[in-house]
Amino acid sequence: MSPTSPRPSTSEKIAGHNESHDLEAQEGNGGPKATSAFDNSSPSLLDRLEQSPVIQKFLSYPAPGSLEIRSTSWLDGVRGVAALGVYIFHAMGPWASLVPAWHADSNQNNVFQLPLIRTIFVSGGAAVAVFFALSGYVLTCKSLKSMRTGQRDKIYPAVASSMFRRGFRLYLPPIFLTFCEMLATRFGFTPPLNFTFVAEPTLSAQFVDWVTDMNYFINPFHTFQKAMQGIIAHPKYDAVLWTIPIEFWGSFVVYTLLLLLARIPSNRIRMLLVAIYAIFSMHMGSWNLFCFSSGMLIADFNLGQEESNTVPTMDRPSRFRLIWTTIFAVAFYAAGFPTLVYDEGKQNPMPGFELLRAIIPTSLAMEDHSRFIWSLSGVALLASISQLPIKGMFETYFCQYLGKISFMLYLMHEFCLILFGLRFSEILMAITGVVPKSGTFVYWLVCGTWFWTFTAIVFALAAQAERWVDAPSVRFARALERRCLRLYKSLR
Repeated sequence: MSPTSPRPSTSEKIAGHNESHDLEAQEGNGGPKATSAFDNSSPSLLDRLEQSPVIQKFLSYPAPGSLEIRSTSWLDGVRGVAALGVYIFHAMGPWASLVPAWHADSNQNNVFQLPLIRTIFVSGGAAVAVFFALSGYVLTCKSLKSMRTGQRDKIYPAVASSMFRRGFRLYLPPIFLTFCEMLATRFGFTPPLNFTFVAEPTLSAQFVDWVTDMNYFINPFHTFQKAMQGIIAHPKYDAVLWTIPIEFWGSFVVYTLLLLLARIPSNRIRMLLVAIYAIFSMHMGSWNLFCFSSGMLIADFNLGQEESNTVPTMDRPSRFRLIWTTIFAVAFYAAGFPTLVYDEGKQNPMPGFELLRAIIPTSLAMEDHSRFIWSLSGVALLASISQLPIKGMFETYFCQYLGKISFMLYLMHEFCLILFGLRFSEILMAITGVVPKSGTFVYWLVCGTWFWTFTAIVFALAAQAERWVDAPSVRFARALERRCLRLYKSLR
């Protein structure tokens, strides 16, 4: 994208910080500023809302630090939209049948289950694949650029620094969150997605139980085998956190690839080796490592486009735009593929998805063979977005805001749903006299009222958690690294 003057913003009026949701993503966001293909400069309702002190204080909208778009800001926007997809899936779950395919049996006739429509409401699996591919992209982009510019000596200290900080970056916020969930469990609230969970008789016993579970959650000797294979292991206090150990080990895989490939002089050979590793990972059933290494490959490909000045823009369309548009459309469709983790999912009809189910290699060592489709979909979505004008959509204020709060939104939304969301829906239905799962017009009106109110509260909480939990975790990791380096130098 061509450099230009930064778009108008209200950053001078917003108190806050500029810590990125993903530390390595922030480090890779250097370079020239750019304007979005979706112009934010014209006055609108959002422009007026962003001036509101209430909106700025509680929702932190627009996100501080995201008002001046850079060449890689679209990655934050994609992450934010993916997190929103996971949120919608879990938030709408209590209101409608979503998981099975439309007409999988006589009871599965919800409009949300239709192909294409279900991608908006049931794309959690593909969204996770997008998360992992994005991590592979942002964690390696800066080092790959150093390789391409011949500055290979910068790679080793950069990768070592990222390795040191990665665990703190990923695990500190979940530790704080699960501690709050431990307290909520002890005082009568059931942890998310663990409805058979039984609270301990005393607070001290509950605390010991939480420490034990955190050891299983964090301990690399315990998480390594399952995480490398992409096997889901739900932590006791928050089932959604199963992605964190997989994210941790996937990060170390792409860091290792960087170290191993740093001295290869040919960009094409490096990209070929990464592609071979990605295919090998999927063949072994490690769909997660396929996503991470594919993200690294997409980053290398995009950097090559920058070098050759062939990056598609609005004023310089790609010759292959029709191909990339088709890839995006197919990937978006496939993102709604139903799960096969249940036996009935493998046997029941799956209108609209029969062909996709037929091409899945069932010999792959996977718990849920749907992840083969979801992984291909997530990688294809990221690759096609990087080549199409819709990339500008992810640079808008709202998508950048979603990117800012995405990590905390992902971590907190299930806890909020159990803590007060389900009770709030019960109150609304009791007041209106609506029968649960009735599907009437009034039922969906109540659902809409609940969804937008609940979403506003969760977004506000996620924004505050990003400010007071997530960003301090980033700063702590950096400060600890600096102190360790000073200590190391003093001992030499």
